[in-house]
Amino acid sequence: MSDFQESGINFSFQDASWVVVKYDEHIAHRKVEKVLKPTKAVDFMGIHEEKQLFLIEVKNYRGHTRDESTRAVLNAGGEELMRRIAVKVRDSIATATGAARFSTNDEEFFTQINSRLLDSGVQLTIIACIEWDEANQVERKARMGIWLQKLKQKLVWLQPVKVSVNSVSNITGILPDVQVSFA
Repeated sequence: MSDFQESGINFSFQDASWVVVKYDEHIAHRKVEKVLKPTKAVDFMGIHEEKQLFLIEVKNYRGHTRDESTRAVLNAGGEELMRRIAVKVRDSIATATGAARFSTNDEEFFTQINSRLLDSGVQLTIIACIEWDEANQVERKARMGIWLQKLKQKLVWLQPVKVSVNSVSNITGILPDVQVSFA
């Protein structure tokens, strides 16, 4: 079992079917970020049951939705937010490739990540877990749908891929064998 906290949200990867790292804090990402700024990374990178590859980005704006900088990111149809997430996916894939070639930390993990990226038979899933203060469920669902389409457009180069934009309350249906809760 692997437990992580990101942005005030707990992620508990429940069993040995998961191999997962907190990628934005991993030394493989940090080595590249140190010399090539800005290099971004998703929060989690993992393999489930040796056949599914997941890249997971978490954004928790609860309690900050009224902040000017947060409003700028969440508005405009989510264009800026989805661009930021797509950049993190792109940079994570690039740095994971370097980690497989040159890492002395978790080389086997990154070799597995890369072999799955190159195998069209492996399901690649990109998950954006986004929370913000929105009581109106119809508005929340509509906004998530718009964001999903924007993120799919930005990741079209990565086909085939499953893209998901969800809140904490419904992410467990997409993320197997993981418990997610607020800290």
